[in-house]
Amino acid sequence: MIQDKRSRKIVVVAHCILNQNSRVLGIAYYPGMINEIVDVLRKYEVGVIQMPCPELTYAGLLRRSQTKEQYDTPAFRRHCRQIASGIVDQVQEYSKNGFKVLALLGVDGSPTCGVDETSSGYKEAELKKAQGILIEELQSELKERKVAVPMKGVMHTRVSQDASWLKKILT
Repeated sequence: MIQDKRSRKIVVVAHCILNQNSRVLGIAYYPGMINEIVDVLRKYEVGVIQMPCPELTYAGLLRRSQTKEQYDTPAFRRHCRQIASGIVDQVQEYSKNGFKVLALLGVDGSPTCGVDETSSGYKEAELKKAQGILIEELQSELKERKVAVPMKGVMHTRVSQDASWLKKILT
């Protein structure tokens, strides 16, 4: 007899939560992964959908740091919309097959993956209360398809609090 040990629990995560090497040069806060978040995911035995990094796939590894306004072009929005559509396809596929997609984790401060805060401005970047471009496109796609997934932005300055939020969602 086959024993299927899947937890049937899924969390969608921003690419750089699992791979800090994808970040713009000079702004990786961890050598590899954000361990506090990964430890929670492992402890509660959830599967992970790792979103592609739109900045990396659009501008490459050696890109310069940009704000939301600098990235907000029709071509980049289209790129993010395509990524969002693929992510929501996966969420729906898991959901229709009895899996629970429990959360989506972005990275606050990111011009693309910020959930509650994003980098803003032209001359000097500052944090502002707004979503990043990919998160906006994900919200739009989720709403259009009538899919609800709780979202949270992870921030290196409050990673313990963000890990606690995730624990509550997963229990």
